[in-house]
Amino acid sequence: MSVIIEEHYLPINGVNRTGEKIEPEYITIHEVSLGTGKTPRKYDYNHYKQLLLTPPEGREFVGYHYLVGDDKILCFIPDNELCHHSSNRKAGIGIERLVNECVDFEKAINNQAKLTATLMYKYNIPLSHVVTHKFWSGKECPARLLDGQYGGWDGFIKRVETFYLEKNIFDAIINI
Repeated sequence: MSVIIEEHYLPINGVNRTGEKIEPEYITIHEVSLGTGKTPRKYDYNHYKQLLLTPPEGREFVGYHYLVGDDKILCFIPDNELCHHSSNRKAGIGIERLVNECVDFEKAINNQAKLTATLMYKYNIPLSHVVTHKFWSGKECPARLLDGQYGGWDGFIKRVETFYLEKNIFDAIINI
């Protein structure tokens, strides 16, 4: 099964676009979830897209470059633009993994790892600069990987490394 890659860039003057140019140096791994339990099916691609377009009051500055699921990758902010994610000002690309009771987590984690390898390849980012949200802020994110599920963080990094070494990448992302 192939993965659909779609650009859904947020409005340039929107609250969750900084307009500040960067040269990506880090890739930060996130997951959208309510902890390590099952997240309701209504928290789907559209839910998180709407959250970025019209955030709730008090949560205006949220963002991520990519949202990855088991069948799709959505791009919301160009890679070379600073994004509000993980409370850092580092030049990093934020990749969220979609979590809800309808998502095949194994496929979503593989897609997130493959996207990470693709961006490493595209921007010459070393594996040591692939970090968790927790690395920057202390927040337990990505919760499932930090909890040891699905091979844990070390297993995820191994997947990324394998995709990278095999040059098993998303060609469409290279051309964005």
